[in-house]
Amino acid sequence: MVNETKPFWFKRLPALSSHPAVWASHIAQHWNMEAFRPQNPMDPEKVRLALRHFMPELLPEYEALLSVSPDRPGEAQLLAMYNLPPFFSGCSNSISHRLGHPTLIRNYDFSLDGFSGVFRYEPLPDEGWIMGSAEGGWGYLDGLNHHGLAAAITFGGDFTVGNGFSIPLIVRYLLATSATVPEAVERLNSIPHRLVQNISLLDRKGRFSVVYTSPEGVSAADGLICCTNHQRQVQDSAHDEHRTVERFDHLLRMGGAVSPQDFHKEPLYHRKFSKHFGTLYTVEIDPVTETVHYHWPEGQQLLATPASPEAEINIQLSEK
Repeated sequence: MVNETKPFWFKRLPALSSHPAVWASHIAQHWNMEAFRPQNPMDPEKVRLALRHFMPELLPEYEALLSVSPDRPGEAQLLAMYNLPPFFSGCSNSISHRLGHPTLIRNYDFSLDGFSGVFRYEPLPDEGWIMGSAEGGWGYLDGLNHHGLAAAITFGGDFTVGNGFSIPLIVRYLLATSATVPEAVERLNSIPHRLVQNISLLDRKGRFSVVYTSPEGVSAADGLICCTNHQRQVQDSAHDEHRTVERFDHLLRMGGAVSPQDFHKEPLYHRKFSKHFGTLYTVEIDPVTETVHYHWPEGQQLLATPASPEAEINIQLSEK
């Protein structure tokens, strides 16, 4: 029976391109990047060419970070998150209309020891910002930018692996470059995807979409209010034991009449921490108020805004 106190941090970092050493220290402190280091690394120049071709806006930050990172085999590929060992999570996402304007609420389901627990604010070179749940060093699992674009991922239910970028860097790319849902969808269509993932998008104008990505291609379901761990069809390889269809149907029936507290109830909330599938946090992302609000079942909360100070919160997570 798992019963553990997990720390979560809200961190404020300076701009990556001008403070790469600070970021390198941040990454070393919070992520076990070795777990994703490729066993047969690609030529670093081929990695750069791939990033330059598909996500050129990230190249200055990437080069700055690489310049202060350890000179180890596969470092260039590791930081570019290209053709890395795969990881699969769970998650449930839904648009909510409870506040009179759309927000994006989601549960992040993963193993206790597999998530760093870092929520982050960072300024961008163009005086913008990104704020959200960090992963893979400089990537994101979900978040919001200064334009009011919100994004959040779920596993897509198929274990197919192809040549492409890992989802945390793709989410960073969307939040660093896109202002609206149509713009983000267009960018997603131009990127090779390593895994099968779903991405919920919401913008300040209230447009929302679920984008189904895979190594085979990308398709968007504009106006779809929710997603769980399958795409248009449930694959035999999907996480059937995690009730993906039941969760999806539940959220679809709710039709946006959901709150963070609803995500702490059956069938959305998971406590299978000993089986590496528990809900680690619930977050509501609000493009209108520019807030990212984290919730846990015992009533603990962490509110992140562009002006929020750094904070640490300890959460009791158990299977009871």
